[in-house]
Amino acid sequence: MNVYRRRGTPAVLDLMQPSLFQPEESAKTADTGFTEIVFDRPLDHAYTYAVPTALRDQIAVGKRVLTPFGRGDKQTIGFCVGVTDAKPERKVKAILDVLDDEALLTEHLLKLTRWMADYYLCGWGQVLNAVVPAGVKKQAGTRAVPLLELVPDTLLPNPLPHLSPKQKLVLEYLKTHPTPIELRQVMSETACGAVPIEALVDKGYARRKSGRAETTTTVSQPTTREGEAPAEPGGRNGSAGASPSQVALVLTPDQAAAWAILEPPLKTGGFQPFLLHGITGSGKTELYLRAIDEVVRQGKVALVLVPEISLTPQTIQAFHGRFKDVAVLHSHLHTAERGNHWRRIARGQVQVIVGARSAVFAPAQNLGLIVIDEEHETSFKQEKTPRYHGRDVAVMRARIENIPIILGSATPSLESWHNAEKGQYTRLTLPKRVADRPLPDVKLIDFRHDRHPDKKLHGLSPTLERAMKRSLDAGGQVMLLLNRRGFATYLHCPACGHVEHCKFCDLSMTYHRERHMTMCHYCGFEQKPPEKCPICGKGQVLYQGMGTEKLQAEIETKFAGKAVERMDSDTMKRPGSHQKVLDAFRRGEIQILLGTQMIAKGLDFPNVTLVGVVNADVGLHHADFRASERTFQLLAQVAGRTGRGALGGCVFIQTWQPEHPSIILAAKHDYLTFAREEMQQRKAHNYPPFQRMARLIVRSKDEKAGNDYADRLSDAFRVELERRKKAGEPTDLRLLGPAEAPVFRLKGYSRFHFQMHSASSAVLHQVLRAVLPTVRLPANVELTVDIDPQDML
Repeated sequence: MNVYRRRGTPAVLDLMQPSLFQPEESAKTADTGFTEIVFDRPLDHAYTYAVPTALRDQIAVGKRVLTPFGRGDKQTIGFCVGVTDAKPERKVKAILDVLDDEALLTEHLLKLTRWMADYYLCGWGQVLNAVVPAGVKKQAGTRAVPLLELVPDTLLPNPLPHLSPKQKLVLEYLKTHPTPIELRQVMSETACGAVPIEALVDKGYARRKSGRAETTTTVSQPTTREGEAPAEPGGRNGSAGASPSQVALVLTPDQAAAWAILEPPLKTGGFQPFLLHGITGSGKTELYLRAIDEVVRQGKVALVLVPEISLTPQTIQAFHGRFKDVAVLHSHLHTAERGNHWRRIARGQVQVIVGARSAVFAPAQNLGLIVIDEEHETSFKQEKTPRYHGRDVAVMRARIENIPIILGSATPSLESWHNAEKGQYTRLTLPKRVADRPLPDVKLIDFRHDRHPDKKLHGLSPTLERAMKRSLDAGGQVMLLLNRRGFATYLHCPACGHVEHCKFCDLSMTYHRERHMTMCHYCGFEQKPPEKCPICGKGQVLYQGMGTEKLQAEIETKFAGKAVERMDSDTMKRPGSHQKVLDAFRRGEIQILLGTQMIAKGLDFPNVTLVGVVNADVGLHHADFRASERTFQLLAQVAGRTGRGALGGCVFIQTWQPEHPSIILAAKHDYLTFAREEMQQRKAHNYPPFQRMARLIVRSKDEKAGNDYADRLSDAFRVELERRKKAGEPTDLRLLGPAEAPVFRLKGYSRFHFQMHSASSAVLHQVLRAVLPTVRLPANVELTVDIDPQDML
């Protein structure tokens, strides 16, 4: 990706000019003849186009237009981001058409996307194109319809032709509708046929237009139990409606103390970020619901972001059971359904919006609150352009909209914790579980010593195996976490030591027994497993390591007669499959549920009396400074899935490193100590949250070309830092690299990377903007700029 490839095109406006977008422009059409357009390209500027007279009453900020672009005048779609009466010095091209009847983006969303383009160093058009769903751009869920509108007085024929009574009736009806109206509605409301309407058009009083109308689409909603719809909401004035049980719910003292701080800003408005740190089972969701209820009663809209809709069904059900008009935005929506949701939100027909990362761009006109549940989750970061973090974009949107925002988690990200420590966020704490239920006992199992007599690798140690038997015999349910899918994690030759690797990546292949295939989990390459070592040709290849598929086979052998279900991306491919399994588990039809990290997120099963972590060390030693933090979060979250009912519960963590601080502190449920010690390490090594960070990845299928470009880029950075030093400008920036990326070959590309650290975000961005446009990017080399990176591989 070329972030800053400039081309010598006329009439270019700098996106950072404050005059480019004025707030009032989003609500008006162009009375002038020129407009600024941005395209879905890595360009840091807008292009000026002329607006033909016939399109001046249609063009508006936030609409898409069709333009001739480039030397070949290729028809290209762009976004209108400004209108101007400033005539450019050079001759400009004219737009060809306006594609939207209504602006797709609000004034606040335009400001937000402009900030994103600046902060994440990508084109404004790239951001806009990513923000608007495909269903809206393709007008999915709509159909073409004929419209009728009154001709302006200045264009009426002279002299005025004679009108029949029915023609006069239609004319009077059109006068009450300043905007075009569907022809079918005109005929229905006036009880007139086509003849008098055609006569009005022929006489010059009215004119036809083409428009879009929505088709009927059934909006899918999650169910609470199989075959049972969510509770019908009540409430007055069409606002939130709580069920009787929810109305009677009494807050715990900790919840009441937090609510006393939350409630005033919700009533008065204004930007104020809150970090709600509540242990698992402490009742964070109830505070979310009360906060949303407050803004909905004011006639405003609430936006709730969750890591992934399919993995948080109970949270979604809580919103559907409590509020009347809820729009749930998720990846399994059909294109037309997503488009209809977007239009409903834009028209103010939705009270509560719930969705994953991209829902942060929902076009709500009267937003009153943003909630981010499980704010620590890495899935809020998008790993393709624009590489934004949904949490940070949500905070910026709350600032722009001037509204409160709540970030909730049992294991907050250290970035958010640091902001609370500095006083930038107001911290709210829920240190106890609802009903004073205790946190589960956590026991560490040292895998080095707790082994079976045969000394072979088993997924379950003798201690965990016995504990599972006791829980199951007592009528409890068991959840097991192993954050590796597949059967064997690598194929190994005992004769020569060869490990089978992906032909496109520097990663070992994973064996999937159900399909009898080896697969690369990064690029998706598949092949049949070799019968003999492809290097030495001796002996049989061994299937080593353990994934969820092998663990399931072991459990089904050792616990014959018990219903076992596996949840990972191999088994949960069909829409609704997550909900189906979780519902069956809740009904007690499944006794043992095992899976990857998806079982650790936001699930509440009172009958789960044992949670087992099969291998706590997975991911602990990745080449990533956040590895310890992510391990702690995952262990603490999965431990919170038990002990929520009257039966209590316990957690068993199997590890080869029981002395590791992340594992010890997760077993003690001690987030405060973990955060303090990890922050000391981060500060000592100049890592976030104490320094801002950017990662540059250079990739090419030609290793030498990629290496040469990375070297030239490195030289340019060092020249710029020397220039800043001589000029007396801030030079607080540390450049690491270029070096081979931890995974050097990925998807057939050779990869080199840089890390840039600075205490000043401004210095970081200034240096990047100064250097990137000056180093020509070869056609066979790609550059990715990742601000605030989450993936270090």
